[in-house]
Amino acid sequence: MKKLLLFALSLLIGLTMPISASAAEITTPTGIPLSELESRIDELVATYMHEFTPGTAIAVVHNGEIVFSRGYGYADLERQISVDPTTTVFEYGSISKLFVYVSVMQLVERGLLDLDNDIHVYLPEDLAQKFNFQYSFTMRDLLNHSAGFGGFNFNIGQDAENVTITRTLREALIASQPPQIFKPGTATAYATFSSALAAYIVSYISGQYFSDVERSNIFNLLGMNNTRSQPDWFGDNVFMQFNARGHQPDGSGGFSVVPWTHISVYPGGGVRGTAEDLAKFAIALMPPEGNPGLLFNERSALDLMLSPSFSDPNTLRGTHHGFFRYDGIYPTIGHSGGTVGFGSQLVIVPSHQFGVIVLCNSRSAGGSTVFMDKVLDLLIGNTRELVPPSPSGLPNAESVTGTFVSLMRSEGNIFEPLNAIMGTHIVVEAIDENTITLTMNGATTTFRQIEPYIFRAVSADCVNGLAQLRIMHEIQFRMENGRPIGISSSYINDATLQTFGQSMLALIGAIGLLVIGTAFFLVMSIVAFVGFLRKKDKKSMPFYHVSNGLLACGLVLALNWIIVEVRFLSSIMFIQSTTIVPHIWINYLLMILSTVLLVTSLVFWKKGEIAVKRRVLYFLTITLLAAFILVLWQWNFFVMM
Repeated sequence: MKKLLLFALSLLIGLTMPISASAAEITTPTGIPLSELESRIDELVATYMHEFTPGTAIAVVHNGEIVFSRGYGYADLERQISVDPTTTVFEYGSISKLFVYVSVMQLVERGLLDLDNDIHVYLPEDLAQKFNFQYSFTMRDLLNHSAGFGGFNFNIGQDAENVTITRTLREALIASQPPQIFKPGTATAYATFSSALAAYIVSYISGQYFSDVERSNIFNLLGMNNTRSQPDWFGDNVFMQFNARGHQPDGSGGFSVVPWTHISVYPGGGVRGTAEDLAKFAIALMPPEGNPGLLFNERSALDLMLSPSFSDPNTLRGTHHGFFRYDGIYPTIGHSGGTVGFGSQLVIVPSHQFGVIVLCNSRSAGGSTVFMDKVLDLLIGNTRELVPPSPSGLPNAESVTGTFVSLMRSEGNIFEPLNAIMGTHIVVEAIDENTITLTMNGATTTFRQIEPYIFRAVSADCVNGLAQLRIMHEIQFRMENGRPIGISSSYINDATLQTFGQSMLALIGAIGLLVIGTAFFLVMSIVAFVGFLRKKDKKSMPFYHVSNGLLACGLVLALNWIIVEVRFLSSIMFIQSTTIVPHIWINYLLMILSTVLLVTSLVFWKKGEIAVKRRVLYFLTITLLAAFILVLWQWNFFVMM
């Protein structure tokens, strides 16, 4: 009996010890035991959060459960309201796009949508005619941001507390359509319009507003009870009382309040909710092996959605049916988001059933993005120190140097001349035969060549650069006749070789010409007005009047240009095309009036003797006026929005 008891005890110990050891080995992808998660995140937040954001909510999921959830700092700094990950509502920003992609793939699973059909199959004929796309493309192109669209900064956002224009999704798409600046499928450029158009197609096929589709098929299904799409939260005072206030750094170590954002193409960025609601969504994306979870009927549909959606081996595409490929120790995908005053990250590591959600109520260059990357570095890591050495026989890195311009640039509208100062330019320089630096948005990152013309990120000169490398960690140069013609990246931010017209030198030269012209028109208009008051030069008065009229046209043209630029700077995130149209009409009227005055002046020129000084003034006036009009024409200041 005694031996039997000893055997039973030994068996019990033998069975329980592996279980305890296994439980102790549950870690984050970076090897942090879940039991230490709280202390490690607390330490990181205490060290860094105050530099970048007034408040943050962080949630971590593992194996179908929320294993960590905590709010830090203030949802409203002025009123000292603390962040609660269960109830505090943040603007999700572009994480909203993930609900579009899930909705698309739900229709694919039901056989109602084919990713590779021409998009016109799913558009109402009258809407397709209004769009009049230059190139045809597919739903796959929309998910991959490869439909050819460049940037378009008008009619996207408004101050949610002072909305002046409300549009249906259809109307908003028409008002915010960007130009197609590259052939679909050949490159990628991030475009909110793409995801909003995909949402409209889901709505059209489903016969419901898209907000109703995502509410019934995602939010309600997953119990995301504190999440609302824009049509549902806009005007809902009860829901809005739980919203965090957005902030931006004030330049003196503190933060100032910025407006909430109303987004016209709302499926691309208009959802708000809590960290724990996003955690439920992350869990639904990683059900147990073989289980489809709640979002799909078959596991194959979920697996398809999370798989790479590009098959071209000659390009580096980082999209998985809309999800981005992140740099992590293990295969990682997700999506970031940002509005005027909020930043967000949702990242999952499917192999570990592990996910991280970080929401911040502040956003600026190098701001919350940097803080969120520090959280991701702690929990999912990166591969920068694991980049292999360059093999022998690779092309010299000197062959890929040059200045490139992101395809996310503006073209064909008055934002185009600002590309050079809005972070779209990328400068590539060689350090040695296999190493390059890439400078973009003020941050310089270092890449090492691992295959012919393919480079992996190894370091950055600042924390903002490291955050940038979370998704742009691999690049490939497209070559032609031994020289680079473009860059393809692991992020949806491909680029083409800069032309002279896109260069900073061309911009500075044009601005210099406009400044000289403005100063000339202002000074000489004052001189001409004083001369008129003194009633000088009576002999050739008709010519002088017409000549002075040309000066006045130049002055008004210059003032009109300055006013437009000031309006840009004061409301660049919320600018509407309707505010620009009057200025475009003024430019046309001034150009027509200048032409009439020029012809009239030539008639009067023949009828009288003109003093030499007046002739010089006249020729300078028409030369600078013509140059002014030419520059503004090149800058699309005569293009109707």
